[in-house]
Amino acid sequence: MTSAISFTKLIRTERKQLMWLTVLQAVAFALSVPLFVLMNMAVALEDQKTAWVDADARVMLDVLGASMGLDRYLDVLLALIFGVIAALGAFCYVHSREKLDFYHSLPLRRDRFFLVRSMAVVETYAGTYALALVCGLLIGGLYHVFSVTVLIETAVTFVRNLLFFCCSYAGTLVAVMLTGKLLTTLCALAVFFGYLPLLIVVIGYFVDSFLTTCVNTEWLWMSNQYQTLKVTSPWAFCMTWGNGREAGAVGVTGRWPSITGICQLVAITALLFCLALVLYRYRKSEAAGSALAFVRLEGIIKILIAVPVALVGAILIHSMIPSVLWELAAILVSGTLVCFLMEFIYRWDIHQILMHKWHIAVSVGMALVIFFGFRYDVLGYNTFLPAQDEVASMAVRSLFTAWSYPVQEKANRNDEQLALDYLENANVDLLYPLAENGVENQRSKQKNPEDYLDDTVWVDVKYTLKNGNEIYRSYEVAYDIYSQCMEELLKDTEYRRRMYPILTWDADEVVGISGNFPQGDIPELYSYADIQVVPGEATAWGAQSISEPETEWIPDQLAAAGLEEAETMTQEDSFSAESRRPARWVQICRCILKYR
Repeated sequence: MTSAISFTKLIRTERKQLMWLTVLQAVAFALSVPLFVLMNMAVALEDQKTAWVDADARVMLDVLGASMGLDRYLDVLLALIFGVIAALGAFCYVHSREKLDFYHSLPLRRDRFFLVRSMAVVETYAGTYALALVCGLLIGGLYHVFSVTVLIETAVTFVRNLLFFCCSYAGTLVAVMLTGKLLTTLCALAVFFGYLPLLIVVIGYFVDSFLTTCVNTEWLWMSNQYQTLKVTSPWAFCMTWGNGREAGAVGVTGRWPSITGICQLVAITALLFCLALVLYRYRKSEAAGSALAFVRLEGIIKILIAVPVALVGAILIHSMIPSVLWELAAILVSGTLVCFLMEFIYRWDIHQILMHKWHIAVSVGMALVIFFGFRYDVLGYNTFLPAQDEVASMAVRSLFTAWSYPVQEKANRNDEQLALDYLENANVDLLYPLAENGVENQRSKQKNPEDYLDDTVWVDVKYTLKNGNEIYRSYEVAYDIYSQCMEELLKDTEYRRRMYPILTWDADEVVGISGNFPQGDIPELYSYADIQVVPGEATAWGAQSISEPETEWIPDQLAAAGLEEAETMTQEDSFSAESRRPARWVQICRCILKYR
């Protein structure tokens, strides 16, 4: 059994073999930390001298923190890059049968040799980076800039970036252990980094292009993009780390990492290290020089890559020429070429690219089923309509009611869904025919995609089934059906107050109103003038305001509502104290809503 002393000696020996990596990291960190700090401090000091003021210690402290603190993204990039370089350099011997036989002939078990070399790599990075940070702090001290808080945050930065390095190093080791030569290792790294983002893009395009009744799902990506990217690869995990729950309080040099974020980073790093170690233990020596270390994975990997690429080819053709024949040809050509290319990388022999024809058949077949299954809505997503007796409540909302409502405390909801939740009611008999018309229009569009539906309006619909399921859809509904439905629905006083929140406001509590109203006699050529109403101040008009405020925009019904003074607003009295009261404008808005 190897003793602790011999283990230390082995690590020291490995560090000597990794001297090239030590020199490379030392040069990079010397340029990125001490020299960067020195330049920034000198520039900041010179700027203050030029301004004929004494050096501000707070300004100099901020400069020091920005040069080597928690929010410095350059150090994160260097940690990730050196993690990849260190893994490729330290374990490049697994790609050579001669070197592999030599190292495995040593009187040392595989897992212990793996740990020795990994510890040497980590110590090399930690030593050079720590030295660079110490030099940066010393340079700050020379400029009489030092703080215990900066020292603590520098130590936290060191630990965090060391974990980033280890995560990148372990992720690269997984790619190294799965492959048998450098070319396929680099390809594996590219696949690890870009495969899942490619799938996300493909799925998003399919939803936007083919699931036309899906209520806006852009929020799934836009509001959770960091959480989505985080699970795609260890490098993406590190680059997007700190934008969600991992972000803590703001310190002198940046935002502190949270305990949750550190635990996640440690867990991911440990998992990747364990996976790389297991692969290294069970990897056969004969795998050196082969494309993949585990031959049984060749077909699976080829199919998993060929199918998304074939779908991307079909998507590009569909976006330019929505023709079935061209889409079919794109899938056949792109799927086949990817299989040929991967087979060539596997064998490095062009005569063997047709060695596994069934891989081509499976890849192309899966791509055809997925693409045309979505294209023609085989599963009936767009035409789904629950039975009326299964629906407990419904809600409807169109572009004509595109304003905000009180925020609902519900997770994983976008604005459209939250608005439907707020407007939900049990009048299923009234709203269900509207949904039926939307589904019927959707079926008509699927049969004749080129047909244009006249006098329709897009509406969002929510079904709450009696079993508790909530379903959201978006339909193109006949305008007369929608108008009739809304007229009946707005006869309910309580629903009308929910539909138009302004009806529940106390006019005297409104301190200001901003908005716009149309100007012009021809509805098709309306321009809009912005307006702001603040108590005790003149009404502020926007850049598009006219020299003589017109009155055509005020409905004739305002006079019948008892607001004769609003109808007689002219250039002379339009800026009177009464017209500048927000309460008066609230009453006008309520009157307009009454006659919508």
